[in-house]
Amino acid sequence: MLKKEQQRHSDSRRVHGIDTAGNALYNILRQGAALLVIPAMLLLVWLLVLRQPALERALVDEVAAGYAANRAQAIAAQLEALQARLQSVLAAEQLPARLADPSAAALAAAADDALAGFPGALGLRLLALDDRGTAGLDKIEAGLRNHIEIDLVRRAANGERPMPEAYRSAERWLYSFAERGQLAGNGARLVALLSYDQRLFRDSLALPDDGAGRFSLVQRLPGRGADTETQVGGGAAGDRVARAAVAGTPWFVIFTPGEMLIESLEDKVSQPLLAVFLLLLTGSAGFALVAQRYPLVLRREVARAEAAAQHRTPYTLQVPELAPIARNLRKLTLRRARMDGVGSVPRVLTAPPPPSGGSAPALTAVAGPATALPEHIFRAYDIRGIADTELDDDTVYRIGAAIGTLAGQKGEQTLVLAYDGRASSGRIKAGLERALLQAGRDVIDIGLVPTPLAYFATHQLQGATSAVIVTGSHNPPEYNGVKLVLEQRPPASGDIERLRAIALSGKFSQGTGHMLQRDVASDYLDEVVSDVAIAMPLKIVIDAGNGATGHLAPTLFEELGCEVVPLYCDIDGSFPNHSPDTSVAANLADLQETVRREGADFGIALDGDGDRVAAVTGSGEIVDADYLLMLFARDVITRNPGADVVYDVKCSRNLAQLVTSLGGRGVLWRTGHTHIKEKVAETGALVGGEFSGHMVFGERWFGFDDGLYAAARLAEIVSSSEGSLDALLKQFTYSASTPEILIPVDDSKKFQLVEALRSEGDFGDGRINDLDGVRVDYPRGWGLIRASNTSAALTARFEGDDEAVLHDIMNLFREQLASIHPDLDPHF
Repeated sequence: MLKKEQQRHSDSRRVHGIDTAGNALYNILRQGAALLVIPAMLLLVWLLVLRQPALERALVDEVAAGYAANRAQAIAAQLEALQARLQSVLAAEQLPARLADPSAAALAAAADDALAGFPGALGLRLLALDDRGTAGLDKIEAGLRNHIEIDLVRRAANGERPMPEAYRSAERWLYSFAERGQLAGNGARLVALLSYDQRLFRDSLALPDDGAGRFSLVQRLPGRGADTETQVGGGAAGDRVARAAVAGTPWFVIFTPGEMLIESLEDKVSQPLLAVFLLLLTGSAGFALVAQRYPLVLRREVARAEAAAQHRTPYTLQVPELAPIARNLRKLTLRRARMDGVGSVPRVLTAPPPPSGGSAPALTAVAGPATALPEHIFRAYDIRGIADTELDDDTVYRIGAAIGTLAGQKGEQTLVLAYDGRASSGRIKAGLERALLQAGRDVIDIGLVPTPLAYFATHQLQGATSAVIVTGSHNPPEYNGVKLVLEQRPPASGDIERLRAIALSGKFSQGTGHMLQRDVASDYLDEVVSDVAIAMPLKIVIDAGNGATGHLAPTLFEELGCEVVPLYCDIDGSFPNHSPDTSVAANLADLQETVRREGADFGIALDGDGDRVAAVTGSGEIVDADYLLMLFARDVITRNPGADVVYDVKCSRNLAQLVTSLGGRGVLWRTGHTHIKEKVAETGALVGGEFSGHMVFGERWFGFDDGLYAAARLAEIVSSSEGSLDALLKQFTYSASTPEILIPVDDSKKFQLVEALRSEGDFGDGRINDLDGVRVDYPRGWGLIRASNTSAALTARFEGDDEAVLHDIMNLFREQLASIHPDLDPHF
């Protein structure tokens, strides 16, 4: 069978540019068999000749040591009990009365009475000491057996606790113990001397019941030249012995293993050797079986993976090594099917193709100073206006040419160009592309993608660190605009004003740019999937709001291993189901209902261009963005103690308190995704966000706002937790608060109103922070009014420890607004 398989593969042909030669599997099997058999034979010889005898000796020694240690512990416990009993005799309450006059007769009588408590003892003597402790011993030494007992008594009298000793007397071994005590009544000091014969350790040194060997007791005493050892109990010791010290004595228990024990232990060592030999035989047979069966199984499993690549039906592979290939094959097949699906992307206008060689078409007639260019469309950090009237073709061209000129001044030759799914985005993108090329800039067109993918492209594509994104973001469908990235950063202060000045002047750089098309969606998906780890599968509802994430978000979470329930994931720039603004609670109503109906773990909503995220818990509750940021902050600080967390002035002060309690540092900053990103970069913060739903990760990500990645990090947190998203949020402190409140005002007067409120308002004992608008902090709450960066409105938000405090703060702000602008309806 093996030869037939080899012959079959040797006759392989080149198919679709893929050739085969030889068979690595069979080579590996042959090498594996050789690596198994040769070392195994050498191992068997080594085991039989060298290792087995050593193992036998080691095992016998280990077991013998156990026997010796066990008996040594038993003797030590026996001695400790004797010494404790001897001490109790000296401490007995009736002894002082008996020895009011500690004469020799009284001592002997007391000793005789106490001897009853020591069955088997040869004798017990109580010896009185005078005030000097030892003077009286000279008179009683004649009563002691030998110099050993005299030495024991002297050392006890001197305050030592001498170890017991063994000595021969009348052809037998005796054991003596000495303890010193002091009578409680008259203060007389005594030494008690207790003696036993060989019967004391008879049971402890008896032969084991299993006939494993014999015990003996030896005593080691220091000598002048070397220590001397004498057997003082038990049977005779053999040549192969194990010893264990008896604690608190100069004695050692010696165990000599018997032949029966040695033979039984040697048999135990021999049995594994037989098993090794059998394993060698079965291993060789196993290699032969693998050589025959594995190629058949491999081809069958590959065929199953190919057949299942275009379907989502679960199946099980019997070759785990093929699982990554099968997953990637299915992922790429389904990803391509989704990205290329009919009707998933609206028809949009595209830029005219460049002539051969990739050069730009000829310069248009738009040149020279502009007669009119709406000032209000040039916002703090992007360009935004009504598409049909304020972003007409001439205005778009001037904006594109100005961007190309400014990028050239900054040394940026190549710009990434992307657009969202609005009906006007194709036209605007085509005009920008033409202007950029004619301004001498090269363009990499990455197509219809969410804004974060354009940010990602500036980190992914070599030589392209700037981007132009056509998007109306979260605004209504009639709006559109342009977001910029210059050198991987948001526009610097004054860049938007410089753009308008260049566009007005008509003094554009000129050149011949080149245009390439690139797909970064696959790279983005791979990057997120490789970074985020989902511990347990989740069921997630995704509301793309008919925005630019519709064709990408479901794919991402499916590849993360989640079950996805898509909601409004077909891209439609008219946003027929709800506005693409995720910060408005009404726009999340369908998501809330779907999450409850489907029994999902949670739901996420993405705004029109995917740089904002909103979340809904499994119970259908909307998660305020500042509490979503709390989850991210706790997750990040847990791994990175002391990390900075950036948040905007609209966020709850409970967020700041949480960050501080976790050992992090909270950084309060101005509202606006550009400002948050700049502060994250400046401080090296690992996470940041704002109340509108922009989340910025410096840890494990690139430091730009990305709704898709933030949603993936949320899934990672929930899947790694023992509880639900609802349970996680219940761990935080909540206060009474309002959503963000919009107060429509004239766009040209909003900053003047905020300045008047700051300078003329009376906020009592509140602490005013004018970092961004007017935020006033009180001991039990705070209030904020600021000018919106993106619309003709003031924005307000309030928070209090309870509803009463909240309403008091709102009333105070309402009164101050009325004092500076009586006709203004504050809407709160």
